[in-house]
Amino acid sequence: MSIFLITNIFTLTKAQFPGGISPQLWYKADAGVNSSAGTVTQWNNSASPGTYDLIQQAAATTLPAYNTSQINFNPSVRFDGVDDRLAAPSVPQNVTVSSPSPYQSSQYVVYRKVGSTSNSLYNHSNGFGGTWNVGANSNGGMLITNRSVGSTTPAINEIRLQSTDGTSSSMNVYVNGQFKSSTFSNGNAVATAGTQPVWVGGQGLNNFVNADIAEIVIYNTTKSLERPQIESYLSLKYGITKFGDYIGSDGTTVYWSTASNTGYNNNITGIARDDNSVLYQKQSMSINPGQQLLIGLTGMANTNASNSGTLTNLQSLVVGDNGLAKAPTNLVTNIPGANFLFGSVWKVQNTGSVGTVRVMWPQGLNNLKLIQNNSDPTFASGNTVTDMSANTQTINGIVYNYADVSLANGQFFTLAAFAQAPGGVLNNLRVWIKADDNPNGNTTDNVAISTWPNRSPIGGNFIGGAASPNTIALQTTGPLYRNSSAMNINFNPVAQSTSTSGLGMQNAFATIGDDYTMIALHKNPTLPFAGFRNMFSFHDNANLNTVSTSSSWFGTYTNSPIAWPSAAGTSAYTVNIPAVTTFSATGTGTIAYQVNSISKGSGTSLSKNGTNLVIGVDADGGFDDGVDIIMPENIMYNSVLNATDYNKVVSYMAIKYGVTLGTFAAPVNYTNTNGTTVWSTAANTYQTNVTGIARDDAEALHQRIAKSQDAATDIITISTNND
Repeated sequence: MSIFLITNIFTLTKAQFPGGISPQLWYKADAGVNSSAGTVTQWNNSASPGTYDLIQQAAATTLPAYNTSQINFNPSVRFDGVDDRLAAPSVPQNVTVSSPSPYQSSQYVVYRKVGSTSNSLYNHSNGFGGTWNVGANSNGGMLITNRSVGSTTPAINEIRLQSTDGTSSSMNVYVNGQFKSSTFSNGNAVATAGTQPVWVGGQGLNNFVNADIAEIVIYNTTKSLERPQIESYLSLKYGITKFGDYIGSDGTTVYWSTASNTGYNNNITGIARDDNSVLYQKQSMSINPGQQLLIGLTGMANTNASNSGTLTNLQSLVVGDNGLAKAPTNLVTNIPGANFLFGSVWKVQNTGSVGTVRVMWPQGLNNLKLIQNNSDPTFASGNTVTDMSANTQTINGIVYNYADVSLANGQFFTLAAFAQAPGGVLNNLRVWIKADDNPNGNTTDNVAISTWPNRSPIGGNFIGGAASPNTIALQTTGPLYRNSSAMNINFNPVAQSTSTSGLGMQNAFATIGDDYTMIALHKNPTLPFAGFRNMFSFHDNANLNTVSTSSSWFGTYTNSPIAWPSAAGTSAYTVNIPAVTTFSATGTGTIAYQVNSISKGSGTSLSKNGTNLVIGVDADGGFDDGVDIIMPENIMYNSVLNATDYNKVVSYMAIKYGVTLGTFAAPVNYTNTNGTTVWSTAANTYQTNVTGIARDDAEALHQRIAKSQDAATDIITISTNND
């Protein structure tokens, strides 16, 4: 007997789908897109190419644009909200839902809302919404057979992952993986069997959406167990901070554990390769608002696809931060060449031993450094410091500093830089202008200032003068730069306002109505003055050369501080004697006046009615101007300073300009940027005419000669030399 054996050898390749879960419809902008002259003529169904592909519906003018706005370095398709749309004709009902009733569906869409109108992102219907209407809207709503459940409406330019899972009788809606609602807003439509188009960008010839759509995934059954895998794939790909863990396509690999990284579940982003999801994210930046960290393989490029780095399957490196300020915030002394750490601290989850990565931050900070620590998120000791300032790379037109480093699993890292701020208080600093900064690049006495640099972290300039397109309304020049022995205050130059002078800066503040602290060093050559002297004023028009529709301004009235239209404070000033005046306010509370750290009353709080700021002029077009007021320095924060930080800032001003804080009966300590008391009221019983010399690099203070500016004669001058 003979035996004939046939052996069949199969090579099995697991299907590659979102989260490893096979959908019925899958439109993704990084694959299956046919484009011509920058427009999309066909968008293929990656779940089954050649079946239910989206195609052109009318004239070429109705085609959406391709890759006009990237989402985490991946392409997207922009629909203009006028008539752009694509459609797959004759799609059976059971492609997007399963019958019988209640109809099941699971849907996911990643998009950026561009226009203010909320319309259809995609839908499966007869074009009028009355057949079974399965889809998603840019107002946060999701539909199964015309039954709608809403969520939060996205802000303009917000990028989100919007999803639903359930049936026409019980469905949940999620935003970035977080449950939002299960409440239906309308009744169940009749789900007629047959075929209807799947529309993307509108609903038939109506309800066109203005949005960037990156990816759409639709299942015709519920996917409650698999939903975390699908959403993890989309979130890692598009830099989305999702609710819950980030799970691999195998259902067991955890790319990011929210429990293990408690306290660092903000602005989650990272790189990952997951072949069963067709995920290969090589560089990433959180899409959350504000400047975010850019991290990736060392082959960084303008697009994710162009990054030349490599990962192996199921390798990932994901980071999240503590939610604090991504700016120099905390003063330190243990980082050579840097004096501030960022408030933000990142934690690393490294799966599969990812090696060297590139950490990037926009150029602009001095001596930028990457600080790593294996166990201490305060970075008190045991740090690894890597310079970033010497390395630059341009990505999509932005110049970044970077460091190539290995980030271990569980490691903490932050950024450090050398920065300067009044009193060393950098957090929320919005305005810092000072006459010794040589406005206009000028050092000549009695020259009008047309450009005054803002040394706060937001940068920019205060602009004035008739030649400027941002000329302050009704003003023809800037204040005068004065640098003479007769005009200087404690040997420092000043700025002198006139009845026709003014300066302004657009978007000096980010928002209206919230808390603020405004501190000015000023001197009034004549007192009492019959009326108002305007130090600064909020301005709410788009251009500074137009009059503000309303005005809240700050200055002096006769010889008292005032925040108009609130009540004036108590008598505070002496003619020709400089003073440090503070206006601090909560957006809905009271505004407090202080002069030389002495309370001078309070009034009803003035919310910021505009984000622009003008100096030495009334923004509403009145003539309550600075006249001859002298102001060498202005400092403004977008918060109410606590007592410690406030004392640091006014100590800086007092030492620099020879001003005595407090009174003999109620003296005030002077402190430097690291909190050391440099004039102690407890150690000294001599509390008048306080003056001194000091150097403090963290606040750009180097006062080498000093004389008290108080109302007294024959006050001594102290100096570091005989010059």
